[in-house]
Amino acid sequence: MTRRTRTALIAGAAAAALVAGGGVAYAVSAPTSTTTSTPAASAPAKAKHHKTLLGRVAHGEVTLDGKQHRVVDVQRGQVQSVSSTSISVKSDDGFTATYTVNGDTKVRKDGKSAAIGDVHNGDKVVIAATKANGTDTVNRLADRTK
Repeated sequence: MTRRTRTALIAGAAAAALVAGGGVAYAVSAPTSTTTSTPAASAPAKAKHHKTLLGRVAHGEVTLDGKQHRVVDVQRGQVQSVSSTSISVKSDDGFTATYTVNGDTKVRKDGKSAAIGDVHNGDKVVIAATKANGTDTVNRLADRTK
C-alpha cells in the first residue's frame, strides 16, 4: 500500500471516528533492524511517540460510505468569530471557513459538555461538520484552549 493511500485511509477513518464520537490513534511501527549486538552492548529501546493523525490535520474533506454517502469537513484552528448560529475558524495555513451551528451541535470544552456560548474568539478548536446542500453544519466542536 502506498503512503498516499495509507494516509487517505487513515484520514477517512479519523474523520468517521470524530463524527461518530470516538477517538483515533495513529501508530507507526518502527522498521526492523538487521544488525545484531551483544546484550551487554545494546541500549534499551526508547519508545517513539507519534501524534495522533487528528493532531496533525489542519483541514480536509472526507466522503463517508453508507446507505447515504455523507461528506464531512474537518478543521483545526483558531476561532475568528462565533455566534449562536455560526462559527468561523482559521487554520495555521491561512485556510478560513465558516460553519453553521444549531441545536444538534455538540460542544466540548475542558473535556466537558459545553455550549457554543462558552467558545470565544481566539480559542483553539477542532470541528467536524457535515456538508449538505452547500452548507457545513457543525456536528462536533472541541475547544482545545488551555
